[in-house]
Amino acid sequence: MTLSLDDILIRQSVASKDEALNLLAEQMLKSGYVAADYSDALKAREAQVSTYLLNGVAIPHGNAEAKNLVLKTGIVVAQFPQGVVWNDRGEMVHLAVGIAANSDEHLQVLSKLTNVVMDETLARRLGSTASAIEIAEALGQEVTRETTSMAEDFPVHRQVRIIDKAGMHARPATLLAEQAAGYSDTDIRIRFGNKAVNAKSMASILTLGASFEDELIISAQGPQAEAAVSYLADMLAQGLDNEAEAGGHASYNPLQGLKSIENPLGRLIVKGAAASPGIASAGIYVFKEEELQLQKTATDPEEELRALDAALLRAFDQLTELYQQMQQSAPADAAIFKAQQQLLRDDSIVATAKDIIREGHKAAWSWDRALKDQIAALEALEDERIKARAADMYDVAQRVARILENKGDGFQFPHDRDFILVASELTPSQTAYLDQVPIKAICTELGGPNSHMAILARALGIPAIVGAGTGLLERLSDDQAAVLDAQAATLIVEPDEQTRLQADQLIKAWKDIQDVENSQKFEAAVTTDGVGIEVVCNIAKPQDAQSVLENGGEGVGLLRTEFMFEASAVEPTVDEQYESLKQIVSVLGSRQLIVRTADIGGDKPVSWLHMPHEDNPFLGVRGIRLSLRNEAMFRNQLKAIYQTAIWQHEQQVSSGIHIMFPMIAKLSEWQVARDIAEQVRRELNAPVLPLGIMIEVPSAALLADHLAKEVDFFSIGSNDLTQYTLAMDRLHPQLAAEADSYSPALLKLIDMTVKAAKAHGKWVGVCGNMAADPDMASILVGLGVSELSVSPANVPAVKLLIRSVAHAKLQEKAAKALQLGHSREIRKLYEDRSDLL
Repeated sequence: MTLSLDDILIRQSVASKDEALNLLAEQMLKSGYVAADYSDALKAREAQVSTYLLNGVAIPHGNAEAKNLVLKTGIVVAQFPQGVVWNDRGEMVHLAVGIAANSDEHLQVLSKLTNVVMDETLARRLGSTASAIEIAEALGQEVTRETTSMAEDFPVHRQVRIIDKAGMHARPATLLAEQAAGYSDTDIRIRFGNKAVNAKSMASILTLGASFEDELIISAQGPQAEAAVSYLADMLAQGLDNEAEAGGHASYNPLQGLKSIENPLGRLIVKGAAASPGIASAGIYVFKEEELQLQKTATDPEEELRALDAALLRAFDQLTELYQQMQQSAPADAAIFKAQQQLLRDDSIVATAKDIIREGHKAAWSWDRALKDQIAALEALEDERIKARAADMYDVAQRVARILENKGDGFQFPHDRDFILVASELTPSQTAYLDQVPIKAICTELGGPNSHMAILARALGIPAIVGAGTGLLERLSDDQAAVLDAQAATLIVEPDEQTRLQADQLIKAWKDIQDVENSQKFEAAVTTDGVGIEVVCNIAKPQDAQSVLENGGEGVGLLRTEFMFEASAVEPTVDEQYESLKQIVSVLGSRQLIVRTADIGGDKPVSWLHMPHEDNPFLGVRGIRLSLRNEAMFRNQLKAIYQTAIWQHEQQVSSGIHIMFPMIAKLSEWQVARDIAEQVRRELNAPVLPLGIMIEVPSAALLADHLAKEVDFFSIGSNDLTQYTLAMDRLHPQLAAEADSYSPALLKLIDMTVKAAKAHGKWVGVCGNMAADPDMASILVGLGVSELSVSPANVPAVKLLIRSVAHAKLQEKAAKALQLGHSREIRKLYEDRSDLL
């Protein structure tokens, strides 16, 4: 007799024996073992005699009168790690083997079960931590990995229509899976047509291939079934695409005013699909990824399980680094790597891989096998946008396998010459790496314009065409001259002289377009009536400093020093921190550099610092609270900052370093932090540096008149100030749209802060995301903010905006905005910008 994995219900939680019997009966009916509800039959048997055996195992089965309900012999197993009281003696059952039988087929299972019952250690493991595979093997059953169609819904269900135009792509699927996973004691399914999947698996949700206006059924069973269905259905009904999956880069838009090459000629003309605009001329580099040869058989499954867990953690850390790297050039597109991190935590994929390992296979082979099933399911879909996510799964599969096989990242791109990259297909990870090499363009055999590779190419400004057809790599060789014309979606290999001349002219035209866009980025941001506004940058690592200057930034309004702490396995030394800061000031010179002391905690933990679990870490020990509780760490960071200022003084460079403390909520916190900083400064005989605080907690804004007497400056952290003011997590899928920067309450707090600062001769900057929004930048400047800190890529646009408006008009409009009671009204007020000129 074959036992389906669908009939092994692991990690169940019930309040009573009756609930346990109902659970078993429901699965028997669903699997077709019985013709009608079998729960009364199971309960009738228990009324006659308890089916409890020994060591936490019971064998519930129907009474003789219910045999006519049995269609075929079947077994359903339920695991109850928390246990359920089974009889009057208070004996607890952790493993219930439910039987529906009309023959003696089940006797072999009962025979095997005897061995389980007599082995206390085995029985305890099967009833607590064992996987479905382990339970089946212990019962001597052949296991089928194919599941039932799952077309039927759980008892609690609700129908909902997809309202997101892009359908169930990676971002919505990630959000749904993350929220569903929070209901750990409840089984949740999402059904589209005849296919249903585990709602806690992002990869499985993607395989549904659901599109705009498709109807889904959310269903659940378990203690929180009602709450889970209601919550997830509401999420879908309200829309999950509050932010575009790839920001402004999601759709391909050819450069206006840039023509394509007319009548191109060359040894080979290749047509594809346009993916990222632009034109390039360079030698070809043919990229052929090393194919991993994975061993299948393992000798120690437990060692392989530990290796997989370690590899998943390391891969997660690598993706965090990629996410932080991409945030500087394309913050919205960085979410691609957040979605990949979700795959590493996908219950379905990880469980499948571990089940395969337990069958005696190597970790890398098992992980690869688990992902290949999901990749095949996605590639079979018709929706190109969702189908394109297969590349992300391949990327994750390769990343973990390479870690397990100690193979490195597999990137082998030229560093010493310009090149046009031709590849079969590029993963998002490989594409993100390309900003470190002199690449001019990309051409791939496979892929589409909505792939994450294409999205990242657009974000990085690399011209690209995709879908040029298989077999292209075999027809090319390294260093062949080529022109890639993304406007015409064409690769010309060994172009003739006329084609090359046209390409040179178009490349110059493209550069001219870029020059026009950037021609004024180095000019000061001064309004039409003569008020200057500082436009500076947020950066997260030393390498970002150069991009500040390249984009016209006048300094750094926020250095997130967490990069030094998160990337290290131990606390970074004073010298290590000093060297990092020295790299930055070596680029910036005497320009402003506001160094925020470590904002650790909340969503930014570090592995080497003992941080007890907090139910609500955003309201717990983070920012300055954590620094003051770890004073030695805090002093070390201050020493590194002051030593950097000393070094600048020795180099005869005036230091632009400012020190800023995060998450100040009360006057006493500021005073303690200030005093420690002054003690460190005196010990080192360092120059006096301006000391300021972030206004990101409402209490700080309310105390601004007191704080302004003592601090040198304020910097408003709009992201945190928004979520703390509105008591809404700005990343929450259902609340993201409501966690609104245009909130009247938020604007009143900012206005209060600015007025308090000005009354004491202090300045106020803003270093959150709102400063990059044109309308919000207008409001902030109108309220009296004198510095806007944005990502380097946003500097030219923000400067251009400021130069186009009158400060007096901005003040008048901001005063009107403060009188409004709804964010919608404030947005509407700024729809017409003619009165700002």
